[in-house]
Amino acid sequence: MNNRIGSPRSSADISHAAGIDLRPWERRWATMALMLATAMQAADATIVNVALPRLERDLGGSLELGSWVLTSYLCAAAIVVPLTGWLRRRLGPRRLYLGAVALFVAASLLCAAAPSGILVILCRALQGAGGGVIPALTQAAVHDLHPRERHPRILAIWGAVAMAGPIFGPALGGAITDLASWRWVFLINLPLGVLATWRMGRLLPDSDAVPAARLDVTGVLLLVVGVGALQLCLERSIGRTFLEHPELFAEAAIAAAATAATILRATRSDRALLRLDVFGDRNFAAAAFFNFTTSALLFTAIVFVPLVVEGPLGYRPTAAGFTIVPRAVMMMLAVLATGRIIERVDYRIVLFAGACLMGLGAGIIATLQTGGLVPIIAGSVVQAIGAGMMLMPLSTVAFLTLPTRMRTDAAGLYSLLRQLGCAGGLAVMSAVLRARMTTQVTAAIGRAARLPASLADATTLHAYAGCFAIIALAALVVTPGVLLFGSARRAPAAE
Repeated sequence: MNNRIGSPRSSADISHAAGIDLRPWERRWATMALMLATAMQAADATIVNVALPRLERDLGGSLELGSWVLTSYLCAAAIVVPLTGWLRRRLGPRRLYLGAVALFVAASLLCAAAPSGILVILCRALQGAGGGVIPALTQAAVHDLHPRERHPRILAIWGAVAMAGPIFGPALGGAITDLASWRWVFLINLPLGVLATWRMGRLLPDSDAVPAARLDVTGVLLLVVGVGALQLCLERSIGRTFLEHPELFAEAAIAAAATAATILRATRSDRALLRLDVFGDRNFAAAAFFNFTTSALLFTAIVFVPLVVEGPLGYRPTAAGFTIVPRAVMMMLAVLATGRIIERVDYRIVLFAGACLMGLGAGIIATLQTGGLVPIIAGSVVQAIGAGMMLMPLSTVAFLTLPTRMRTDAAGLYSLLRQLGCAGGLAVMSAVLRARMTTQVTAAIGRAARLPASLADATTLHAYAGCFAIIALAALVVTPGVLLFGSARRAPAAE
């Protein structure tokens, strides 16, 4: 059995599903524009991280406001992601891409001008709705633009760009916040959006548009209710208990009922919003599981690292953002190197090693209460190498054995799980962080001699350390899941 990825095929095996023939330089420009849009969308999930303290101070908010600013974006993106397949069939890739980027940029400008926390949250949700289409659409378009034998290498680059966004985002956001204002964190999307759409009106086709396609309105409503209720329950659980606030039970029950109804509808309706039959492919199902868990653990770490550096450790936003630049560099190098490694090594070995390194890195960061920035930077680098070793094989194996006709819908589900993993992981760990901050005061006092000066900083720092220890344990617990993967032989070319 050959479980290596990227076996050579004829360079003539180029998908023209996009309905347009491109010259080499046009294909390169289209690929770069798609990757720029992906990076811009991904960066906005975290670029505001280090600006949150100033945003909260200017708009009169607290930890809850900051959490909502992040997760409202992620939840809106998660709801829109499964619509990508229908929207592409309805509008065609050209109009969908240009419209999604335009909505994303317009919402960014509204965020920059918002005078209150509520309006920032609403505009962030609108921004997420525009950005949620971009990852799945660009991933499918990259597949279409390049021959099969180049998919592993192109997807390695695409994966590096997609994950560089949320990692470089805090560094860029910190510098912008120090030099100007948190509002400029959103305004920067205007020139990036112009570059991402320049000439793309001619390079992307509309040949697969199907005006008669019908939307599964019931499925959309169920998804909105399910994701909304779940996120509301997770967010409102910060600093609260289910016994003291029984409405949390109602929100959890609504989320569970909506999810069950969505699954039931997907198995019985021919035009259901979610095509769950893609989970019949063993490799896609296993990759989707790891995609969800890896996103939850990695995104939470990316959010928490600059916050702990700027908060209890007392550094400025620029310094807080740049502490994770080394992880960005190492992660991209790891993704690019993995693109070549999996051509020679069983991808399950690579995934196992990556998961172990992710856990080890989080464990190193968990020692931050005694080592200052050293364990944060060292642990971030180790975790980034592990994540880089996982992301590229997952995004390749997930689609390698799927029929071409199912690719866009599968990419939508894959991106949905990534967004839900990011939002759910952040919400859960934010609740854990608040709980640890309120219940471990005595432990923090006992460590005051070697912790930052104030008791508040000591409590916060120890709470963050405990959260990273939980992340490390979770990463190691899911590691045996690599046994779920099967052969990585390609789907028949005729499909």
